[in-house]
Amino acid sequence: MILLILGLAALASATISGLVGMAGGILLLATMTFFLPFQVIVPIHGIVQLTSNITRAAILRKNIHRRILGYFLLGVPIGGIMGYQLLSRITKPEWLLILIIGLLIYVALKPKKLPYIHIPLPAFALLGGIAACLGCLIGATGPFLAPFFIREDLSKEQIVATKAASQLLVHIIKIPIFLALAFPYLDHTILIGVMMTGVFIGTKIGTTLLKKIDGKRFLMLIKLAMLATAAKLTFGLI
Repeated sequence: MILLILGLAALASATISGLVGMAGGILLLATMTFFLPFQVIVPIHGIVQLTSNITRAAILRKNIHRRILGYFLLGVPIGGIMGYQLLSRITKPEWLLILIIGLLIYVALKPKKLPYIHIPLPAFALLGGIAACLGCLIGATGPFLAPFFIREDLSKEQIVATKAASQLLVHIIKIPIFLALAFPYLDHTILIGVMMTGVFIGTKIGTTLLKKIDGKRFLMLIKLAMLATAAKLTFGLI
């Protein structure tokens, strides 16, 4: 029964992420907390989300902003090393979640006169390092990254594709880190396989829907997803 529930949760979360580029990962993480012990959630979630982001990036590969991805890649290894060093020292990253909640609410509710968080392209190297470090500590980095990818100079397809390609780099770096920490991936092969199948199917569905939605409706959906994610994270802190 747990395999079925988590498989369906993976499918639903990947459909959401394929459509709006975020929220699916944190919702899947939240669902996993009901069925799995904390020490196995982040490693398994990482490898499942790697499948989701690889599939999404592959389907939308022509829309990936390669300069953003290139800069992001520069910071990921450094962030991964930092995450490895911090992983055994930080047990309650609530202050990190508060920062993410603030960013999500700012982008979702900001008046039109206030600017988007429009960082210069080279700054994505720093963002990659921070995201890789956070990925090791809290698992889902989509909510943190989303505000930086919502830019007026990117189309809806570029937002989803480039963010997916960036996140897959974060998830890739987590695998050797958790292997170095002796996480037994082979003990969870069946669960990982079922969830990977779910996210593959869900990503296909979500990216198909993405192509059929107009830009204004897309932005409305992604802002709603941001608020829902912020609410979920806030509820988790209470």
